[in-house]
Amino acid sequence: MIGYGQENIVELTGAVTNQNNSVSNILVVNINSKKSTITDIKGVFSIEVKLRDTLQFSAVHYRTKEIIIIDEILNQKTILVDLEDKLVNLDEVVVLTHNLTGQVALDIKTFDIKPVITSSSLGLPKTNIKVKTKNERLLFEADDGKLIKFYGVAATVNVTKLINKISGRTKELKNRILLDKHIKIENEIDNLFSKKLLSKELGIPQMNIADFLDFCINQPDFSKLPDTINALRILEYFKSKSYEYKKANELN
Repeated sequence: MIGYGQENIVELTGAVTNQNNSVSNILVVNINSKKSTITDIKGVFSIEVKLRDTLQFSAVHYRTKEIIIIDEILNQKTILVDLEDKLVNLDEVVVLTHNLTGQVALDIKTFDIKPVITSSSLGLPKTNIKVKTKNERLLFEADDGKLIKFYGVAATVNVTKLINKISGRTKELKNRILLDKHIKIENEIDNLFSKKLLSKELGIPQMNIADFLDFCINQPDFSKLPDTINALRILEYFKSKSYEYKKANELN
């Protein structure tokens, strides 16, 4: 048997099975490395693992399953995973009479429902303010307030804001914030997909993947994606942009 140290990384190929439902688009996540992938139309996937990593398999219509990578799996470099259908069983249904009218607006008043207490419901100040990054705080200090304030016939100039605009500091800080955002997104995407996976799924050489990601992030419609990175939605977006990228770079 081949011995594997804890840091030896293996490209594991696997297949997901189920007798009732489709096994495509199953999310496979290496909980330890945070890498992830999805199964193809036949339920096949590949992902990097090492000894004692935990793989998690999940989808809406299946029970989530976790498998710990042991020596036997590493030696074979393959794995077969059978997922169970997610069924909701009701042992008993109890119907209580509450003199309901069938009109929700009226019936809901008959129940003693206590409101959820939050910092907002308590009226605490600044509960919805987003915590700023360092560069966002610097930009706020450099560009805060109106440039010119009028008081009747008199006017005052915000000297700090004017100097920062003329010197280019305001523009530099805005560029830093944009770069911070791009780096954060790239790191999240890198944790979800390996370059090898993206290259295989999109038909783009691995050496071009970094340039392709930069191409996607700078697209106007990329900002319409949700702030919380979703593996399936991001992969669909990448596929839609891959054709344009390959055509522009003559990779077809």
